[in-house]
Amino acid sequence: MRRAELSIDVTGTCALEGRLTIAATAYLPPAEHLRAHQPVIFALPGGGYSRGYYDMHFDGHEGYSQAAHHVERGLILVAIDHLGVGDSTPEVAESLRIEDIASVNSSAVQQIAQGLSDGTLVDGYPAVDIGARIGIGQSMGGGVTVIMAAQHQPYDAVAVLGYSAIHTVLPQRSAEDGQYVDKFAYSRDDGPDTFSLSESAAAIPEFLYPFHYEDVPADIVAADTSGGYPVRETAPPFGSKSLPLCVVAMLSPGYVSAEAAELTIPVFIGLGERDTAPEPHREPSAYGKSSDVSLFIVERMAHMHNFATTRKKLWDRLVAWSNAVSGDYVTASSSRQAAPAVPR
Repeated sequence: MRRAELSIDVTGTCALEGRLTIAATAYLPPAEHLRAHQPVIFALPGGGYSRGYYDMHFDGHEGYSQAAHHVERGLILVAIDHLGVGDSTPEVAESLRIEDIASVNSSAVQQIAQGLSDGTLVDGYPAVDIGARIGIGQSMGGGVTVIMAAQHQPYDAVAVLGYSAIHTVLPQRSAEDGQYVDKFAYSRDDGPDTFSLSESAAAIPEFLYPFHYEDVPADIVAADTSGGYPVRETAPPFGSKSLPLCVVAMLSPGYVSAEAAELTIPVFIGLGERDTAPEPHREPSAYGKSSDVSLFIVERMAHMHNFATTRKKLWDRLVAWSNAVSGDYVTASSSRQAAPAVPR
């Protein structure tokens, strides 16, 4: 597997002034393993995490890199830091609206895809015959992926992981603790100055229970949480100290419901058994215009999927789904190209 660090200039692609850059990491198979109509996955992390979430490594443990897992099975994966997150102009985090993040992320995806197609993205790596462009997102990344797909159309299919298009709720141990949800009733019109990360975090009784299942190794949980959680004072390689203030509003009912309802592309919904969709089997109904909606719920998995002992079940299903929708994409593209002209 070849790993390439990228810096994408996205200045002028949203309402913010000044130079903006997006940091990404491309995980590439050997050139001789590329295929015709190569599927490419663009992966966005959740709040408090960076693109390193897709390529985690822990001393004494193996198999925590989703990127390596996917590349070994024939996919290209590009992990991307949202604007305001990780290495992507973090100083603008407090000024962002969610639409800014979606617009800038979409520009980065389109530039990266063009560079792969042209053979100009990575020195010495050949041009890629891109088939389906697949957007996946965990938690915050899932919600942003839905907005990107509806407003900017950078993808041919999307996988929404750990985010509800109906109402994202962090599960709690008791019904009484779960009453915190009443404190999150924001609208997309609310500006960044409306939100406080510290106050919002304090309103939620517990984060360990919703984020990590009990069988996650203690040293791995400690690696994730020891620098502060969910607001980080120090960040592990897969974390981010910066977090856009607008993320607070993503726990409000129906935050991306309008965009979800407009998607016509294939949608994969991936959830743990303890996750952010209170009624997971209702989730497909949010994507009413798509004719291809899949739901997969993984046992012994909490909200942060890639830490779970059962993570590879989700990864394997994502590979199978990605190959399936890529095949459908190729067939549909060929049919369109071969269609005879209609007499007028």
